Formats: sequence, C-alpha cells, structure tokens
Amino acid sequence: MYAVIETGGKQYHVEVGTELEVELLDVEPGQSITLDRVLLVVDGAEAAVGTPLVDGAAVDADVLGATRGEKVIAFKYRPKARRRVKKGHRQGLTVLRIADIRFGGKSAADGEAKGAPAKAGDRKAIEEAAARQAAEDAALAAQLKLGAPAEVEAVPAPKKTRAKAAAPADAAGAPEAEAATDDTASAATMAARAFEIHEDKAGDWRWRLRATNGELVAMSEQGFSSKSGVVRALDVVRRNVAEADGHTEILSGEDAGETKTAKGFEIYEDKAGQWRWRLRASNGELLAIPEQGFSSKASVIRSLDSVRKNVAEAVDHEEAGSSESSTTEAAPKRSRTKKDD
Repeated sequence: MYAVIETGGKQYHVEVGTELEVELLDVEPGQSITLDRVLLVVDGAEAAVGTPLVDGAAVDADVLGATRGEKVIAFKYRPKARRRVKKGHRQGLTVLRIADIRFGGKSAADGEAKGAPAKAGDRKAIEEAAARQAAEDAALAAQLKLGAPAEVEAVPAPKKTRAKAAAPADAAGAPEAEAATDDTASAATMAARAFEIHEDKAGDWRWRLRATNGELVAMSEQGFSSKSGVVRALDVVRRNVAEADGHTEILSGEDAGETKTAKGFEIYEDKAGQWRWRLRASNGELLAIPEQGFSSKASVIRSLDSVRKNVAEAVDHEEAGSSESSTTEAAPKRSRTKKDD
C-alpha cells in the first residue's frame, strides 16, 4: 500500500518506512504526527482518488528531527541606480519517517507485519531451491568428468630447427641455404608492435611505427631535440589517434603544410598525384605522416585503419639504431609557409 500526501504546499509519494524531508513543522523530535491531507491511496489493484482529499485516509509519521536545505541566493540588481542586494536563504525542513497508512479499516503496517513471515518463507524456499540446483550441477559436472577420456599428455613445443633448401643444379659445391622457422618470425612480429625512436643524420630524434610485417605505417613529421621530447610526443600521438574516428578530405592542390583544419586525420592528393594522410593536433600542429603515398583514395583510407590498429597495439617504445643503419631515411622536412617567412 502507498499514498500521495500533501504538506507545505508540496506532494509526496510515501510508503511504510519512507523517510522524507518536508517543510518545517511545529513538532518536536520523537513525536508522532498524523498527516490527514491524503490525495491518493493505492492498495494492490484498488485505488482511491481524492476530490481533492480521500475520506477516512490518514498517514502516521514519526518525527526524526529538523534540518536545513541547500542555500539559495537571491540577488537584486537595479541598473544605473547603484543598487545591488545579495541575500542567502536556507529553508528549514522536518525529517519524517512514515509509520503507517490507514484507509477503510486497513493498516499498511499490519499488512507488512503479517506478510513478513510469508516473505521470509518465500526467501527460504528460494535459497533451498538454489542450493538443490547447485548440488545437481556439481553432480552432473562430476559425472561428465568421470566419463571423459583421459587427458592426452602435453606435447612439448618443437625446438627451433633449420630446414635445408635444395641447391640449384649448376651450383655444385655451393653451401646449402638455410631457412629459419616461424619462431624467429613471431619474435620479430612482437618486436614490431612497439614504436621505434631513433636519431637521424641531422641529430634530431624521431619516431616511426611499423606494422607486424615490418612495413612502415607512420612516422613523425618533424624531429625533436631530445629523446625525452620524442617520447612525450608518442603520448600525444596515441591520444589523437584514439580520438580521430573519421577523416577530413582536403581539396586537391593544397599542400601538406599550407592548410590547417580541425584535429584528426586528413587525406589529400599531393602535387605528384599521390594520395596521402596526415594527423593534426587540436592546435593544428602536424603529428604524423605516412612513409609513402598511395595510388588511390580508397587505399589511403584503408591505411588509416591499419594506423589506428597498430598505434593501439604499440603500448611501448624501443630505441632503434641510427638512420644510417635504418631501412628508411628520415621523414621529409615540413614545407615552408607564410608564417615561417
């Protein structure tokens, strides 16, 4: 059973045990009061709607204490009159706990007391059913385990071997070629999932990212004066790649350094007719570029998915050799703009 009552010009939905704060009443803590302004009473499928009050309905409540509401600021301002008045107010409130709802000779508190044993019995029955189901599941699992075939002993992983390739007919006496197994390839794959930082020929520190097949997917647009600077830049790259869901297409003929748009990926066609992408930060600064161009727009769009995947998997970085021993030269310098002049 629940009811809707009115006190202090406000309406409240209450049940037995509900605690609520109402407008300040002239009562003392520990006192019991009766609220007779009842607008609605619902008992199961029966409902009584007041016009405006429900006849014979009442709600008993216990006074728990008094409190104050949140501060409300009242500020009055009159322009050109040098009048400014600021006042604060905290409304006094009374805390009540609903003890009973009485209507038509019925009492919600008595109904709760009578229903308590039934609820306890239902709860106990549910717990017993759950325990029986758990025991049946355990017995079934034990039967399945006994009926299963004996476990096959684990076969140790094959050791690293080298296969000899057949020598050509005209190369008599030449040493036979050897091919490494997949162990070396898997180790190279795991190592390729990290960013590589290196020092180029000019003494600047740069980063690059390789795919699992060793192909370069992205590289820094410009160099950094220190190793710590390029390491910090990797965090910026990871964050911007994660936030760049889509891409923006730049009109044909616009060079990579001449147009600044919102942050994220941009795709454009360079002067040589190759499609490329670039990644910008929120301040318009270029963060990353590809190692080479693409022949079509669809190819450069597909490459962005590869960049996102590899950046997400590259959670660490490793220091590579200098650019002289690297397979790729340093990233191209940024084009000069009017701002540089």
